Amino acid sequence: MWNELEQLRSEYLSLDLQGALDYEKFCMISIVYHSTKIEGCSLTETDTRMLIENDISANGKPLNDHLMVKDHYQAFQFIKEKAVLKSKLTTEFLQEIGAQVLKSTGGIVNTALGSFDISKGDLRLSQVYVDKKYFPSYSKVPALMEQLCESVNDKIDTVSGSEIIKLAADAHYNFVNIHPFGDGNGRASRLLMNYIQLYHGEPLIKIFTEDRAAYIDALNKTEETENPEIFRDFICSQQIKFYKNEIAKFKSKDNDFRIL
Repeated sequence: MWNELEQLRSEYLSLDLQGALDYEKFCMISIVYHSTKIEGCSLTETDTRMLIENDISANGKPLNDHLMVKDHYQAFQFIKEKAVLKSKLTTEFLQEIGAQVLKSTGGIVNTALGSFDISKGDLRLSQVYVDKKYFPSYSKVPALMEQLCESVNDKIDTVSGSEIIKLAADAHYNFVNIHPFGDGNGRASRLLMNYIQLYHGEPLIKIFTEDRAAYIDALNKTEETENPEIFRDFICSQQIKFYKNEIAKFKSKDNDFRIL
């Protein structure tokens, strides 16, 4: 699988798609669509593009979904700017990603231990339960965030080749399992993954919404077995799918076009 990834990556880069007009913007919009769709957003990919490009809303669809998309795209722009500066990870940086993701849809959460504002990237002050699991105690979150930042920063300037995408996968897995925020952890974890790609000038990673079940299974099985290769392989498979789709789209341009 990893050899196939490398071969497809080389072919993809040889096409110089990044040099095409607005290619990166459309790629980012597509990733925003898939990332928000995974979280239940009702907007289609066309709705997402029209909203981001032209500020045109999708008729009859929830305001909250529109705000989710716009915030996610702004958060993407934020990490892109940070990647240009080669910013290292800090808890404050990750909190800013969380704040950008929930800027318009978050708010204050009141608990017995105090209040925290998820629209400002505050770390949670409550226990979180999702499906069949509890995430780490809120009291452990600050130290785990520091450990995550240290772990990524120790490797980010030394990885190359396929080790870059493996580091991106590991960062995603660890972040989402710390679950530092009251909401938006999935979106923030996928942004963190792509931050590492942007940092190295690598193609962005798209997790396809139609593969949501396999995505969740890969996260759960990685935790159950404590084997990082499971989630790494899943991300590898998604990137292979992305490369194949993009290469096929590029090659289709050579089909004979006829004026109708």
